[in-house]
Amino acid sequence: MTSSRPYALLLLCFCGLSYGATPVSLQEYRGQLHYIAEKVRSLEDHPDQAGTMITAIPDESTVTGENGDIVVNYRPLKNDLTEFSKAEPKLKPGRLQQIQRYIARLEAEAAAYNQGTLDIPASRQKVAEILSRREFRNVHRPNAKETLLGRFYRWLARLLDRIHVQKGAFSFLQVLVYLLVAAALTLLVFWTVNRLRRKEDEAPSREIIPFSPSAKSWRTWLAQARNSAEKQDWRNAIHLAYWAGISFLESGGAWKPNRARTPREYLRLLSTRNSNYPSLSALTRKFEIVWYGDRPADQQDFQETLAQLEKLGCR
Repeated sequence: MTSSRPYALLLLCFCGLSYGATPVSLQEYRGQLHYIAEKVRSLEDHPDQAGTMITAIPDESTVTGENGDIVVNYRPLKNDLTEFSKAEPKLKPGRLQQIQRYIARLEAEAAAYNQGTLDIPASRQKVAEILSRREFRNVHRPNAKETLLGRFYRWLARLLDRIHVQKGAFSFLQVLVYLLVAAALTLLVFWTVNRLRRKEDEAPSREIIPFSPSAKSWRTWLAQARNSAEKQDWRNAIHLAYWAGISFLESGGAWKPNRARTPREYLRLLSTRNSNYPSLSALTRKFEIVWYGDRPADQQDFQETLAQLEKLGCR
């Protein structure tokens, strides 16, 4: 009963001050601002009373002074009090200091209102002096992170209110959300780093891809080539001998196995400074002329192919 009495007085202070009601004097307005400032300061110990203040303060108030009547809009103050009431406990001090700064600015403007021609620089200096006090030292506008977190917490609070979550469950859900977000960000960072570090043509050691040239030993290719040569099938013998050379180089790690490459693509994978480049170039030229050019081949062509294989190391 005692705790609600000051707020009943606050309600009486604003009784009849809705829009269109009898205007109040500047002195009465300044007294109301002073009273609001005191009640806002008491929210440090009783933050649950913010709702009572919001109800007691009207949306607008007409103030009569020597320079004419003005309409004071209290909606920004009420909106700030609403945000304060819904904010997380750790965010409430910052919100409260913002409200105190706003009221201090209203008090400074009210003090300068009846001074004939308003001294704007002096008013600003007065506001600066008020805001330089110790209680406003750490006040700052909410940054993007605090704004987003505030919106998320308000949404989550409304959701929990609808499903009647027990007290204490909110903290658990808050920690759970943080953990899920951290895990997702960690996975994204690891995936990005691994993606950037991975070389395009990097292959695991001793990797054998089925149906690629190196899936069959170069010795098997060469044995089949000699078998075709014994049958005087020189064209097929050169064809098999060529793939023996490709299998040999591929098994040695010259490139990543891939059964879809053309002979010219294999040749381009070797640097022209590579010691094996001249032999592979001669093998490729002989193979293309005989196999793709459909040119007749003989024993001499096969012997030239074997000579290039020996230069590669196929012995």
